[in-house]
Amino acid sequence: MADTFLDIRLRDLHFFERLAALGSLTAVAHELRLPKATVSRWLSELEARVGASLAKRTTRVLVLTPQGAELARRARALLSQADATRMALLSDAPTGVLRVSVPVPLGRMLAGPVIARFRRRLPLVRLEIVLQNQRVDLLRDGVDVAIRGGELPDSDLVARKLASPSMWLYASAAFRGVAVGEIPLIVAPGDEALLRRAGLVVSDPSAVIDDRSAVADAIHWGAGMGLLPSFLGEPACAKETMVRLHDAPVVTLPVHAVYHASQRDDVRVKVLVDEVEAQLLATL
Repeated sequence: MADTFLDIRLRDLHFFERLAALGSLTAVAHELRLPKATVSRWLSELEARVGASLAKRTTRVLVLTPQGAELARRARALLSQADATRMALLSDAPTGVLRVSVPVPLGRMLAGPVIARFRRRLPLVRLEIVLQNQRVDLLRDGVDVAIRGGELPDSDLVARKLASPSMWLYASAAFRGVAVGEIPLIVAPGDEALLRRAGLVVSDPSAVIDDRSAVADAIHWGAGMGLLPSFLGEPACAKETMVRLHDAPVVTLPVHAVYHASQRDDVRVKVLVDEVEAQLLATL
């Protein structure tokens, strides 16, 4: 079994990682531009080399076995390291795919200029940017770089601090002069704790939205008040659609880029993080 296991190639791992992500032989065949019979044969050959069943197949769905799920998890890490090795050897002309996870508000603010400058510097690299507010598991979700706001838990990931935007309490312009306790509160998850920690006594929230940009939109349309980073609140104040309710920030939250230690020397990661940091500092 050891001899056949050593026959596993990076191509096999890439194929199986895509199969695990897409959950369908047909979808993988379409993505890799191969006949379905070919990818079906590749799966059978990989199972023979591993010595275990990796997936249960029906006419409609494909479900990974426990061994298959473990192989997919480890394949992502191995492929990431292999890609980083290739980039280190070919750093004069980086290629490949760089997957990035960014919170929705930061993504809306950063994505355009960052993509434009990144493309000019590394035109052969394909960026895949996912705007999502929930935190991802870089290994499990196949993400190379995650931009995260707030304090970070202890982990073995590399964390590079990019900026520390301030969060302020803003209200719709229609509530100018109204007592804070009489203004409806719109929050994102965790905002109530931040407001209490700052000593601000506020009412129970009238709406909870898992997207800071949507909180800003609600305030813009006259829904009440809420906690926003200055890069969302101050432009609205300049247009007189919002007012800032206090003279001091409620809290200052750091923004980090996190990635695997194996990607320290990946020029694609360095360029991406440099561009995000530059755009953050220019905007804030």
